Amino acid sequence: MEKLQENINRIKELMLVESDEQLSLFTGDSEPINLNSDKFTKRFKEKVYFILRDLYKSNWDSDKSRGPGGGGGVINVHTVYDLLQKKGLNDYDPEGGDWSILNYFDTNPQVRKTIVGLYEKENGNVMDNTNIMEDFIKWMSKNRYKIFKDGPILKDLIEKNTESLYKGELNERKAYDFLTNVLKNIEGWTLKGRSVPGSKNDRDGVDFVMVNKNNDEAKFQVKPLDSFEKIRNGYKVESYNIKNLDKKPVDYFVFASHEKPEVYVFKNTEGKYTILDDKTIQFENDPIKF
Repeated sequence: MEKLQENINRIKELMLVESDEQLSLFTGDSEPINLNSDKFTKRFKEKVYFILRDLYKSNWDSDKSRGPGGGGGVINVHTVYDLLQKKGLNDYDPEGGDWSILNYFDTNPQVRKTIVGLYEKENGNVMDNTNIMEDFIKWMSKNRYKIFKDGPILKDLIEKNTESLYKGELNERKAYDFLTNVLKNIEGWTLKGRSVPGSKNDRDGVDFVMVNKNNDEAKFQVKPLDSFEKIRNGYKVESYNIKNLDKKPVDYFVFASHEKPEVYVFKNTEGKYTILDDKTIQFENDPIKF
């Protein structure tokens, strides 16, 4: 029955059904949730995606290599490329520069928190159960123009999301600058411009590429550096959102933070590292010495 209800919700989303009457087989039943629970974040992501697709039809790119499940996304309005350029990050490869910051709204915790806060203030509800969640989803849909089209709310959401991306990009720039200095002593190799968020390389997990005159490539993925520890069997690194790091098509992992002087580079050697949890990885081999 629960699977049937999920299918009904998905069909509603696809059809962009917006009715005050909830299309549901269940009434009165509720489960506890919070802003970060899987059930809520999944519903929020799906709803935001379909709202944006509805509101920005004229700026929608259906390129199957982009967006959740290859469904595309918003382009040429509030672009990540322009927003980060305004914050002084101007060393990007322009490929993919048309991708909108709006495409990050469905997964950004600050955006989610802000929209839920608006709902709670306006309705006097607290997001702590699935009944409130469904009421919130309807409310967000009804208020889609006020929230997601140009105005003070959208301006605030863009600023919050840009700041989140900016902090992550500062970590990446720290890694990029580190390797740029390293290459001064390694003849024949150069770094291409960094991949702008939303570009094909970025979506594939490649933050930047090193090339030589023979067109050989080395691909790098940058993750935040929270802590680094030498242990008996190798090295333990704490980072962020690394549960799928082993699936990235890269040659090297770089751990860097704009707030720390150290940068650590590990070769992506299958079987020589273990992902312990969502934020911890353990390497058997030493970090690369330059």
